[in-house]
Amino acid sequence: MNSNTNAAAPGTERHTRQRQPNLTSHDPYAVLGLLRGATDREVKRAYFELVRAYPPEEKPDAFKLIRAAYEKLRTAEAKSETDLFLFQPPPPWEPRRRLPKLNLEFQPDVLWLLLQQHGDLGQLDHHSDFRTINV
Repeated sequence: MNSNTNAAAPGTERHTRQRQPNLTSHDPYAVLGLLRGATDREVKRAYFELVRAYPPEEKPDAFKLIRAAYEKLRTAEAKSETDLFLFQPPPPWEPRRRLPKLNLEFQPDVLWLLLQQHGDLGQLDHHSDFRTINV
């Protein structure tokens, strides 16, 4: 007989419950004592463990909180809706990066070069401008 009866099954590194249940929280994951992103199996296992610990006949208020948390995480649709509306802490603040200063100096050489390249200033042969008109 194995002396370590509470050992996890091989290949399951993830623990079902990472923290104690918090029956004063509004977060259903905290009520069930789960981390966010828990699988359906982990939610179900945590729920049944807590129902055994807080039976409805002895502790009805705690059972109501546990049941409400389970209902919010029971199905994939309910879980995704719950995750959507749960409070998420904001990302860490990072100071805004300053943009490099804009060079506003007027440089006529650059302007003259651009006009020559993209305009008619660099054109030496103007014969194409004086075409014969066919009437």
